Amino acid sequence: MEDKDLNTSAVSRLFKLGGLVSRVGASMAGNTVANAFRAKESREDKKLESLVKNAAKMVETLGNLKGVPMKVGQMLSLHEGFLPPEVTKILSSLQQKAPSVPFSSILEMIQEELGDNFVLVEGIDPEPYASASIGQVHRGLLTDGRDVVFKVQYPGIDKVIRADMKNLKGMLKMIFSMFTKMDLDKIWDELNDRLLEELDYENESANMIMMAKIHKDSSSILVPKPVKEASGPHVLCMELLQGIEPGDACSEKYPQELKDKWGIALFELLVNGILVDKFLHADPNIANFSFLEDGRVIVYDYGCMKKIPDFISEGYARLADAVLNDRLGDIPLFLYKMGAHKADGDTVAMNMIEDYAKIVKLPFDREQPFTFGPESNLYEKFFEQGKAHFHDGMNMVFPQDIVFIDRSVIGHFGNLNKLNATGQWGEIVEPAIEKRLKKVREMDEFLLSKAGQTKINQAKKDKK
Repeated sequence: MEDKDLNTSAVSRLFKLGGLVSRVGASMAGNTVANAFRAKESREDKKLESLVKNAAKMVETLGNLKGVPMKVGQMLSLHEGFLPPEVTKILSSLQQKAPSVPFSSILEMIQEELGDNFVLVEGIDPEPYASASIGQVHRGLLTDGRDVVFKVQYPGIDKVIRADMKNLKGMLKMIFSMFTKMDLDKIWDELNDRLLEELDYENESANMIMMAKIHKDSSSILVPKPVKEASGPHVLCMELLQGIEPGDACSEKYPQELKDKWGIALFELLVNGILVDKFLHADPNIANFSFLEDGRVIVYDYGCMKKIPDFISEGYARLADAVLNDRLGDIPLFLYKMGAHKADGDTVAMNMIEDYAKIVKLPFDREQPFTFGPESNLYEKFFEQGKAHFHDGMNMVFPQDIVFIDRSVIGHFGNLNKLNATGQWGEIVEPAIEKRLKKVREMDEFLLSKAGQTKINQAKKDKK
């Protein structure tokens, strides 16, 4: 790949994204006009057909631009709860569109960022170890003998982020308006916050330290240590931790018993991140993990982390508890309290809740283990429900905080499918539910106590 292939010209990118917005807008406007002359059933079919065609246009342009446009496309591809399933399948191709940039540009960036501390570097492998939407990774060796990797942002990519996002927001607003009444501004704020955090390598280093602290006693999760003295604002150096690559881990090369251990490790990472630690690794692409023969999983890429608010973590705990214990009648209220309801303010319809609950409950049978994969067909069942309730979904609104939680749950279910993982998943999720609900009960008791009332009254005075 030549330097010219990494398009960092703000003007050029403006025209490319602006052109895409115009093409998508013209296509959607034409479909709206044509719908005036179609039967009602035909209108919905043509609307979906238009979405699919425009998703293909998005993939072509976003994949070539890299950076935020590509990243947003990748994120949307995992949100089957927000997009029609046919569209997410097309957008998922963006997961593979990440060519590398020349090593000369990468080396120059490392030298500039490290300054005098570049003397700590013994050598850097010119061949990329991995590449992604906003940067790539190279192996290296420090003069003290430590094997490390350097995660390096594409030179100049941060300078065009905001211009990209402004244009991309306009296009996505048009796309969203075709299938949902949800306020895109709130969803966009969430995307914007997480994307800007991914550019902040100092924040990512802090996330790694926090995750290492959370998992210091874990027998299943390994977190690489950042090397601060060999890092900079756009360069993150960390210890090299290597394992079995995902493609091999999911193949027939390894026994199913070992794959089950890896699956359980990933599921614990997800469940505890949402319900216990309230700090979720929110980029479930299986390329962000590697696997060890003792059953442990190495977790990479801490740029996209989600700090989960108490009311969202509590809401998920209550929802899961209601599904597992067949109290589906409680779910509409729990969803409403989380901010998930119909656009007109009404609660979610029970038939929609019942259909999804049947699928959600399948892996958590208390009597026998459940196997993810082709035979259980769980992923496809969610896909089919998305199609069946597509029109109901058009009238739903969701809290912005669940965007990356939704992404993580769907992504990890896909990872468990790839591993064909078998486990007693209820034995993992139920203790986590109880931990969260116990904390909720303790907080309720405290707020009702004299000490709690004193604290509330003081907070009111401070606010005044």
